[in-house]
Amino acid sequence: MTPPEYRLPGFVELAELGTGAQGEVVLARHQSGGGPVAIKYLATALLGDTTARSIFRHEAQMLKRVNDPHVARLLDYLESPWGAALILEAVPGRPLRKVLDEHEGALTAEAALATLKGSLLGLAAAHAVGVVHRDYKPGNVLVQDDGQSKLIDFGVAVLTGQGGQAGTPAYMSPEQWAGGPATPATDLYAATCVFVECVTGKKPFGGTTLAELKTAHEEGFRSFDAVPEPLRPLIRRGLAKNPSDRAGNAYEFVSELESVAARAYGADWERRGFLALGAIAAAVATAVPLAMLGSALLAPGAAGTAAAASTAAGHVAAGLAQGATSVDMMAEAGASVSKGFLSKVGGAKGAAGIGVAGVGGVIAAWLFWPGPSVGGTSQAGVHAYFTKPGVLLGQANLPASETPYIDLKYSVTPARAKTGTEVRIVEQFRARTPGSLYYTPSGERQCLGSEVKPPKTHWYQWGIGLNKDQLAGKNAEVLAFYRIPPAKRDGIPQKTSNAVVLPVRSDTTDEHQPFVPAECAVMSRWTTTIRIVLPDRKLLPPGKYLVTPRVPMKITTAVRGDEAIPPESAGARIDGTLPVIEVLDG
Repeated sequence: MTPPEYRLPGFVELAELGTGAQGEVVLARHQSGGGPVAIKYLATALLGDTTARSIFRHEAQMLKRVNDPHVARLLDYLESPWGAALILEAVPGRPLRKVLDEHEGALTAEAALATLKGSLLGLAAAHAVGVVHRDYKPGNVLVQDDGQSKLIDFGVAVLTGQGGQAGTPAYMSPEQWAGGPATPATDLYAATCVFVECVTGKKPFGGTTLAELKTAHEEGFRSFDAVPEPLRPLIRRGLAKNPSDRAGNAYEFVSELESVAARAYGADWERRGFLALGAIAAAVATAVPLAMLGSALLAPGAAGTAAAASTAAGHVAAGLAQGATSVDMMAEAGASVSKGFLSKVGGAKGAAGIGVAGVGGVIAAWLFWPGPSVGGTSQAGVHAYFTKPGVLLGQANLPASETPYIDLKYSVTPARAKTGTEVRIVEQFRARTPGSLYYTPSGERQCLGSEVKPPKTHWYQWGIGLNKDQLAGKNAEVLAFYRIPPAKRDGIPQKTSNAVVLPVRSDTTDEHQPFVPAECAVMSRWTTTIRIVLPDRKLLPPGKYLVTPRVPMKITTAVRGDEAIPPESAGARIDGTLPVIEVLDG
């Protein structure tokens, strides 16, 4: 872990996004305001290593060349004799690797195609400026809540034509194994490998040793029986052993993909793919703290995308930020494989303004950064939904992607406070409530309008936590504090017996609940600001607590018509994290 004295001055850290032998990534925001950024620090033990610094600087150079919504973007690179840091953008998301591992099975063909298309567009942008990624793999694809995907991590990227054995063995093309020159076709091969894994649930090439994997890639893909028949031509093209037999470029491959997808799965394939992928990804949101933070990262009154944040190094245009992920690199000399920058992943990269900074003021300020004490802000978020929404809505053919959902984004200020201090908790409520949506037995999607009645649609409602009467009496507003431990930082409390529940004051603003025809649902939003003066230690002893105004933080109510439905029968799920407040002694 990077010691405080080696961290950039002026930033308040919100969460750890990843750590590894070569450094760490943290989510942070400048204390003067603006949006969050992900700061990637080179490990202090490597600061004296010329090669390590060169590799770190090389990644910044590759990132700087690529500017596209489907690719991670660099905001700034700062280096001094005492440290080196990449300042990156971030958007809410989680690694495709985590999605595949926790989904435990193949994605739908539409979801797999949507993932491949987004990544190919990112690769195309890199190829257009002469950069070959060389390490396309599920860990380097970030999936957002809307199913869109972004390509990240250019740690081993090179300019077109440069060679060397680098990449992740399960996805390396035959020419990579041979140490040949890297070309756009190299990335298309790796992207097709990932596509096969998405659509079959298994890696395309087996092997437990480097030698076995090398042989498998050289012999070619053979398990076409596991692939849906319409997709086999794409895979034959993408996994051709000879680079010249693959698509000429990523845009050409996208065109082929779209033709195949429309013929096999209909003109609406991409929308259905995004919906399916987003629903699956939401179930693994806790894999990355950033995934559940979303727009709550912007503090009340702070500027939004491209807001300016002053630093000791200059000015960084900070937007809705993006983290970084791991690199599995093959050593240049020999066939051994070593871990790259991170051993665990976090964040998802997006588009915002680029920063302008110089090294000038950093060297002096870096050494005197004292770190946060009293104050700070804690952010978190929760996503509630159903894996079997048809049970709740009374529709046997309703897919999981059409679930009603509630997103709750939290910001607590100050995050470290003494007795007698007023603390403000901001809850941003966002929800989707399908009301006139109907799926036929053949899978056709119909939006029937607000006047439709049973048997096609049913009135329903659902909610999180107990109501006010059950908690503290009519019209009471409360806030629950769960001690850490026994509660886990990344867990969501499911009981009320171990909570300190205190009365609070609240105010709700910015309420909108329009019916959106494209969603065939009411899309609700409002913001609630809660205030509490921390009581003395008899009521709330010093320590760290998870805080929530919804007690317990789980789906407790589900009603269809006049019938109460056990939430678990509809696959009720709630994922994410709660904000933390540290009550200081004295």
